[in-house]
Amino acid sequence: MGQQSPSLTEQQGYWDRRWEESRGQYPHQWARRRGDAILKLVRAVSQSRPRILDLGCGTGWLTEELASLGEAVGIELSERTVELARLQYPRATFMAGDVLEMPLPVASFDVVVSQEVVAHVSDQVAYIDVAARALAPGGYLVLTTANKFVNDRIAWPPSPPGHIERWLSASGLARLLRPHFKILSSTTIEPLGHCGVLRAINSHKLSRLITRVVDAETLSMWKGRAGFGWTRIVLARKRV
Repeated sequence: MGQQSPSLTEQQGYWDRRWEESRGQYPHQWARRRGDAILKLVRAVSQSRPRILDLGCGTGWLTEELASLGEAVGIELSERTVELARLQYPRATFMAGDVLEMPLPVASFDVVVSQEVVAHVSDQVAYIDVAARALAPGGYLVLTTANKFVNDRIAWPPSPPGHIERWLSASGLARLLRPHFKILSSTTIEPLGHCGVLRAINSHKLSRLITRVVDAETLSMWKGRAGFGWTRIVLARKRV
């Protein structure tokens, strides 16, 4: 890893600014597709009216949609964002705080959702421990995170102050989950990237050739299954 973590105050400041600046943008196209994939998995594994914990819920839009499936609780580091979420999304319950330090109830949730959070915490092992402790035995974790293989092949600008970025490979994520979870499925969505091998895979010329045979949505699905999607989505079950 090797990255020095910003202080909790610096992290809070970053997320305060991030969610305030982007509040009207969510869910944008990528977030919508990711959210739909999460909801599909939650529906597939859920019993009637499950208890759902949304770790790092951001503006709260997905927590509100999860609340249509069961009792949903969202946790976010930014207190201001939580205040706004409570006003905007009344079906869900929201809490402000650091998930690594909060005294969450043990074995109390049927599903834990983690949307784009694990790469942005100071202690990834502790974060997964929190998710595992909150889940009842046999409960499900639905986790998404940036795919390191793709993310390393995109020319992003430097990380802003207060923002932690610790990308995980597929094998690194599997090792992180293995002590507490059995991985049931792992795939990627949103093909992206223009450096290295992805420059050829995502070239417009190659895409035009392939889409003479299959439609663009099928091509996107193939790339995702091959691991060329920007977002990795994992379904895992807590070991009993």
